[in-house]
Parts: sequence; structure tokens; C-alpha cells
Amino acid sequence: MKLVPSLRGAACAIVLLLLAAWYAGMAWMTDRGVRRVEAATTLSPPTPDPAEPWRARRFFIDPDSYAWLSYARDLRASSHVRVRRTLADNAPFGREVHWAQGPIWMLAGLAWALERAGGLSPPLALECAGRMLMPAVGFVFSASVFLFLARRRRLFFAFLAAVPMAVCTSYNFHTLRPDHHGFQIALIVAALLGWLEGGMGWIRMRAADGSGGAGLPTYRSARRHFIWAGVFSGMALWLGATVFAFALFAFAIGTAFVLGTARAAETKGAVLCPDLFRWWGAAGAATSLFFYLAEYAPSHFAMRLEANHPLHALCFLGVAEGLRALARWKQDRASFGWTDALPAAAGILAAAVLPALLLFGPESWVLPRSPFMLRLHGRFIVEFRSLWESGAWSNHFDHLPLLLAGAVAGGWSAVLLVRGRIPFSRRAPVLFSCFVSLYYFLLSCGQVRWVQFLNPCLVLLIAHGWLAACGSGCETSAARAGRWGCLLAGLLALAPAAGSAAEQVWAVRRLNRVERMSDLWLRMMLQRNFLLEAKAAVPPGRPFRWMLPVELAPAAYYFGAGSAVGSLYWENAEGLRATAEFFGDPLPGARTYAIAGERALTHVVVDAERGEGDAYSYYHLLTARDDYPGVADTVGYALAMDARLDSDWLHLDERLTALAAQPYYVFLPEENRWTPFRLPLRVYAVEERALAKGER
Repeated sequence: MKLVPSLRGAACAIVLLLLAAWYAGMAWMTDRGVRRVEAATTLSPPTPDPAEPWRARRFFIDPDSYAWLSYARDLRASSHVRVRRTLADNAPFGREVHWAQGPIWMLAGLAWALERAGGLSPPLALECAGRMLMPAVGFVFSASVFLFLARRRRLFFAFLAAVPMAVCTSYNFHTLRPDHHGFQIALIVAALLGWLEGGMGWIRMRAADGSGGAGLPTYRSARRHFIWAGVFSGMALWLGATVFAFALFAFAIGTAFVLGTARAAETKGAVLCPDLFRWWGAAGAATSLFFYLAEYAPSHFAMRLEANHPLHALCFLGVAEGLRALARWKQDRASFGWTDALPAAAGILAAAVLPALLLFGPESWVLPRSPFMLRLHGRFIVEFRSLWESGAWSNHFDHLPLLLAGAVAGGWSAVLLVRGRIPFSRRAPVLFSCFVSLYYFLLSCGQVRWVQFLNPCLVLLIAHGWLAACGSGCETSAARAGRWGCLLAGLLALAPAAGSAAEQVWAVRRLNRVERMSDLWLRMMLQRNFLLEAKAAVPPGRPFRWMLPVELAPAAYYFGAGSAVGSLYWENAEGLRATAEFFGDPLPGARTYAIAGERALTHVVVDAERGEGDAYSYYHLLTARDDYPGVADTVGYALAMDARLDSDWLHLDERLTALAAQPYYVFLPEENRWTPFRLPLRVYAVEERALAKGER
């Protein structure tokens, strides 16, 4: 039974209000909780000083967030429209910036609007922009998914897809985490929905004489959806070419699988239109090229294949032509001739150029392929570790229940597919969703960073595999089980989302009651405090130049405490290598001394808790050996163990070390006591006069 328009509109409004309440409420409660923790934190218990300066600035929970905010600030301070270089790291030389300008433009534009509308100072406006951007983008994303599916499908189906997706991707749209991951997820999901709702190449006949064409789009509607899928794909290439390359592979192989397994008896009333794939390829390649020119024209062109490049557009066109040829062959093998084979061969060659260059081209074109960066990614970056090594199953975003729900939905859909109880118009989306979910699960097993894309794919699998296959409007024998299917689909889709939402709300509630703040957040708060204290200690005319733990580099630049040498970005491979050589140099540290002079360092910071592990990491990056006696003979290990170096140019800076390691006391109302927290940092000062005299 369909809802009357007024009730349907009211239901849509309720869902949109629910999504708005989720994003806005979580952002507001998170900020309120952080402020309460800060109000209960002081250097001087039991009489806190409300004027302690670090309370005036918000911390963020990801180093990338500080990088994006710094780029937006530098863009506004310059007379340019793009950020092409930064002095945040690789000090004092700086480095190129190849991150997409989209989030930078949004942060800068939102900060400008807040300054004009609210009269905020530039630093406060930028901070507020950082806290507002991702929840706003998350709401637009989930609301668009809901409205798009509600217009195309039943309202309950749209609800099952949009609301659980909003919950399971909430970390990527977190108020304290402005970065690019949420944009990547939104664009890939948008491309995926356009692909599925476009019929994956099939359209219905004008006068369908069977059930196969029921539920499929018309040619005009399919072309429109394919074009939009191409536009979103091109934008995804712009926001993250490497990430979307994996999604493009899933699109190609998943569609080929669906095309190859489609049987003529199932497609009665449906028509395969191979040229739709050309529309998709042309739209995606044109969008990719447009944003490439917006990023680099007219004078910054280079062979940087890690980012969006015309070769990615060429690869996209090649994949589209290959799918077009496969669809043409599936449509009519007898008439498949040279006019189809030649474009197909050209497309396959075009698609193969980019992977061949990524794997076998000059190393200077693909910096992450260097042995140094491969060792870094293989062992020392959390998001490049496997699912089990990273502990992702045990964190509070509750991946496992969603994975189990997706596995049940996929298994039940497979049973219905074998029995032939799903019409063809639903069979293709179910098969494709199963394939893409399995694909991202296997990727996640190898590298945990793909979990963020696995979750929305699982939600779509549950929605398509259960709601569609169990008879929500399907004109098959399965329609008799439609009511029970909808109920089971709702429970299956909403149970993991409800559990995850309850866990996130509970964590924010504990934050507001000053019962617990996560160790990561506490560490980021204390790092902010130290950097603001260090900024106040910077002597006039001689800004600090740090050799820092790499996670601190973006925050140091954002809070104005100086610039650093090392960071974990592939554009800064030179600075990261210098950091590894500095700490991994064997005693007495001839190379360490040289780097300090070359880069005019002022201070070196060592984490006393992680210093030994960091020393091992730097040693392994340089030598590719697990030689613990060798590690113990390095400068980094000596500094971590607080051993005195046999030199006059580096000594402990007692004042900054006291600022870095000073205890902060947090009053816990539930326990009625003050609990101390501190950063285990030691700060060493570089003696400029000793360097100038050549003393070691």
C-alpha cells in the first residue's frame, strides 16, 4: 500500500530531521563534552585558572585535519586560488602540495563566510569552519542518498539505506576530523548508486512482454544516471585517484561478472544498451580532466601519478570501452565484428597504460613505490596494516555486527538467486552489491583503510539483498513473503546501526559527564597545549624549526609553533628521509650533525614512551634490517633512553621539556579526585653557535 503524497512528504521530512539531528546533535554534544573536559582540566588544582591560554583553541583528532586547515589558512593569506607549496614540513625548503583543492576551498570559503556573518576573528572562523564542515557534508550526503532512493524506490528502502549508512560512516564526517575521507566515500557511493539505478546497462522495453524488464529504467533515465555516475567518478578521481582506482576495478570486474552470468531467459523484457558505458566513460574522463586543469593549469603540470592526471582519465575511458565491448558481445555475438573489436582493443590498451606505469615506470613518477616509502607503508602506518593487526574489530564503531549482517544478507540473497525468486531488475544490483562488498572485505583484510568503504557497501548489500529480494514490490512468488521480508530486512539493517549509534551516544555522554575521554583525544589535547605553550616561548625573529615525532608536524604548523622536517605524506619523502637519517644515524652522529646544520634546526623532540619504537622504525626505514643491536647504536635510541650524546651542540632544554611534560590534572566527578595526565616528551635544544663553529 502506497502512502498518500502528504503522508509520504511528512515521512520524508521526519527522516531528514532525524539525519539532521544525528549530525548536528553529535557535533554539538562532542564540542560541549570537550569543553567540559577542558573546564575540568588545569595545571593548578584545586583552584583552576580559567584564563589558561590553551582553552581558547580547539584540538582536532587527526593529523591530516591540521594539514587541511593549514592549507586553507595559507590559501587565504596568499593572493592565489590554489595551494601548490607549503612550508609546514621539509623545513626550511618546503615541498609541493598535490592534495585536491576542494576541501581547502570549502574550508576557506566557510571561514570567510563566518568572518563576515558572525564577526569572528580569522583563527576562530577557521577553527569553526573545521568543526562545521564534515557534519554538514555528512548530512548533505546521507540526505541526498535518502531523497534519491525515496524518489526511485520505496520509502522504507531509502530509509534502510540512508540511516544506517549515516551511522556507520559517522567517523568519516566527525566534527573534529575535517579531511578528505568523507568526500571520497560520498562520491564513490554516489557513483555506485547512479550505476545501480541506471540499470547497469539494461533498460526496459517500451512494451515489456515479461517480468524481466519491470523495474528497469528507460533509456533516457539510464543515460542520465550513467552520466551522473561518470561525473561523480571523475570527482572521486580528483579527490583521491589512488583510492578510486580500486573502486574502478570493482566497477569493471563486478559489472563484467553480472554481464557474464546473465541468462537470456532472465532478461525477457530487458534490453542491453552497450553505448551507455561510453556515456559513463566520457562523463568521467571529462570531469577528471576538468578538475585536473582546475588544479594545475597553466604551469604546474608534472608526471605525478599518485594524484589525478590525464592518464587516469585515459584509463577510465579504456575501462568504459572495454565494458561497452563486453556488453556488445553479450548483446549479439554473431554481429560482433571489427568495428567493435578494434575500439575494444584500443580501450584495453588505454586502460593498461596507467597500471603499467604505476608498476614499472620511473620511480620519480610514483614516489610511494620507492623502497623507502614501501617499507614505511608496509610496517609503520596503521591504516596500511591488516584488519586484525590494527584492532579495527574491537573499536567503538562496531564493524563486526555490520559485517555479520551483510554476510547473512548475501547468503540469503544467494539462496533466492539460485531458486530464481528474484526478478532480473533486482538480480543485477544484488549480485553487484555482493561482489563489491566481498571485494572491499578482501581489501580490508589486507589493509584496514578500506573498512571505511566496506561499511556503506554492506549497507547497500543489506538493503538490496533483503528488501528487494524478499518481495518489497517484486512481482514474483517472493511477493507473498514481502511483509516478513521487510520486517527481517529492517531488523537486519537497523540492528548494527542502532548498536553503533547507541555506543557512540554513550561515549559522548561519558565525555559530557567528564567520565572518560579516549586516549587519542587526550593525547591530541595535550599536544595542542604543549604547542601553544611553545609558541609563546618562540623568541622574536627566530621561529622554531623542529625535528619532531612525525604525528606532531601538521599540528605544530597549524598552532604557529614553527615548522618541522618530517611528516608522513608522500610529497614529503625528502623530509621523512632526513628525519630517518637524523634519528637512525649511528653514534656519534656525524650525519645527524650535518642535517642539523643543513636545515638550521632549533629543537629536537623525542617521545620517551615511543622513542625506542620510533628509533627502530627509522633504522628499519634506512636499512631494511631488523637489527636490534644496530638500533641501540643510533642517535634516536640514545635520545629515547635519555643518554647524553658526546657533543656540545645538542642539550636538554629544561624549560621546554618542563612545558611539554608538565602534568595536567582532570577532575573526575564520579571518583571525586584529580587525575594527572602528561605527555612523555623531552625537548633538546640545538646550539647554533656550536654548529657554526663545527663542534660535534
